[in-house]
Amino acid sequence: MKKIIGATLVALSCAASAADYFSVDIDSVNNQVSGVRSTAQYIRAGKEAGGIQMGVEGRNAVSHAGGMLNSLEVTGGKNIGAFTPFVGVGFDSGANGARNADYKYGLVGATTGMKFGPGFALAGVKTRIGTTAAVETKQTVVFGTYSLPIVKNVALNLNASKSYQDIQENALGLGVRISY
Repeated sequence: MKKIIGATLVALSCAASAADYFSVDIDSVNNQVSGVRSTAQYIRAGKEAGGIQMGVEGRNAVSHAGGMLNSLEVTGGKNIGAFTPFVGVGFDSGANGARNADYKYGLVGATTGMKFGPGFALAGVKTRIGTTAAVETKQTVVFGTYSLPIVKNVALNLNASKSYQDIQENALGLGVRISY
């Protein structure tokens, strides 16, 4: 787990120093199958370079039933009209970083966004497309964020997401986004 945390911090600090935006979000997550709740902390950074939208996301979830999950995703996409389709790779340490519980996966998705009222609304979907897990876990996540400006370059994020397939969770959260 120390390696995951170290790699996440290095990746995020490098991304944040050259990023167009950086956000920290905390979501309350409810597993729809088991009823177990968890608190997930997200650190995200993104950069547009040469027409490519690049992003990195670190996630740390602490289960109220005990235990921790950590993951790191890196994505790249290109704006096509109002949509940004993307591909990426991810690494999940498994529950509590248990030996042989970690796995890697690919993902595909798309986002779209627009100015809405005083803020910016973003909606998207992403799905895993194969894993190295002993038992492949399928997951598709539909998500949305509304960023409401507080002061110049700082916004309050209001988040909601729902995941389907093997992992069925609902999440609501708050965060702060800093734009550069």
